[in-house]
Amino acid sequence: MRYLGNKTKLIPFLMDAVRRIQPAPGVACDPFAGTASVSMALKAAGWQVHSGDLLASSYALQVARVELDAAPRFPSSLLPAATPNGRADIGYPRLLTGLADIDDSDGSGGHGFVSEHYTLHGAAGRAHGRMYFSRENGRKIDGVRERIERWTGESRIGRTEAQLLIATLIEAADRVANTTGVYASFVKTMQPNARRPLELRPIEPTPRANGAAACRAFRGPAARLLEAVGPVDLVYLDPPYNSRQYPAYYHIPELLALGWTPPPEIRGKTGLIPDEAVRSDWCRKPRAPDALQAVLEAADGRHILFSYNDEGLLDREAIERALRGRGLPDSYRLFHRPYRRYRSDADGPHRSYRRDDVREHLHYVRCA
Repeated sequence: MRYLGNKTKLIPFLMDAVRRIQPAPGVACDPFAGTASVSMALKAAGWQVHSGDLLASSYALQVARVELDAAPRFPSSLLPAATPNGRADIGYPRLLTGLADIDDSDGSGGHGFVSEHYTLHGAAGRAHGRMYFSRENGRKIDGVRERIERWTGESRIGRTEAQLLIATLIEAADRVANTTGVYASFVKTMQPNARRPLELRPIEPTPRANGAAACRAFRGPAARLLEAVGPVDLVYLDPPYNSRQYPAYYHIPELLALGWTPPPEIRGKTGLIPDEAVRSDWCRKPRAPDALQAVLEAADGRHILFSYNDEGLLDREAIERALRGRGLPDSYRLFHRPYRRYRSDADGPHRSYRRDDVREHLHYVRCA
C-alpha cells in the first residue's frame, strides 16, 4: 500500500542501527506502526513485537503482517460452492477466489456505501462526482466488505481472520484507486490502474522465529500502548512529522477498516468520514513538543530510537534535548540517511517541494 512516511526503503538502514545497539533480538514496541513495515522487519529478525497505531486501517495491516504467523484456514461453509475434498475448511487463497467471484446481481455486490459515495454515479441517478473507483470496482468492494461484516456478525470468522480479510481488501482497493497515492483527492479522469478489475491477492504474514514469543497488534494512542506493554528492550518511535493528518489522507482505507454499519456522515468533495478522535497532535506544530514529551514519559525501553524527517515540525535540537533528558545523556547518538522524497503530486501553483531528497534522522538514547 502506498503510504506517506513508509519506511520500507529504509529497512536496511533501520535494522543496521538496531543491530548496533542490541545485537540479540528481544522485545520491541512500535506504537506508530503505519503499514507495519518496521514491525515486520523486527519480527523477521527474531524480535517479539508489540505494534500499534491510531488508525483502524493500520490495525488491520498489523494483524495481517505481524500478529499472524501464518494464514488461517476458513470454514468451507463460507463458500457454498466450494469443494473442500472432504475437509471442513478451506485455505485463505481459495476463500479469496470465492470472494472475487461475487456476482453483482446476487444482492451482495450491488449498490452499497462505496459505490454510492465514491464512484462517479450513485444509485437512483445521484451523481456525487467522486471518482475514487470505477463503478464495477466500487460494487465489488461493497460486496466483499459487506460479506466480511456478515460473517463476523454471525461469528463464522474470528477477529484475526476478519482483520486479515479487511487488510486484503484495503490493499486490493488501493491498487485500483483513482488517486496519485493518497486519498486527499481523486484524479478527474480514470487512470489505467483504476480501470483494472479488483484483485484480491493473499497477504503473507511474517513467520515467527524459532523460540520467539507471539507478537501483538494494538489500536489506540501511542502512550496508551507503551504504558500497557511496560518494560521492553527497544522502543521504536516513528510519529507523523508534518501537518498532514493521516485520517484525512487515508479516509477510504479507514472506511473499509471500520465498515459502514451504521453509515457514517460524510462531508466535502472527497467524502471525508468523522475523524476528530484520531487526529494527531504530532501534526499540530504548537502541540508537537508536548506530544513528544508525553510519549517519552510513557516509553519504558532500555533503548529508544526516534525516527524523524529533517523537514518535520520539531527541530533536531529539540528532539535531541528531549531524548538526552529521558535517557543517559552521554549515550545519545544520531544516525541519518538521505532518501528520495515520496511525491503524491507534481509541483504546481499550490505546492512546491523544496528538494527531491530528504534526510531521515534516527535519534538514539539508552535508558538503562
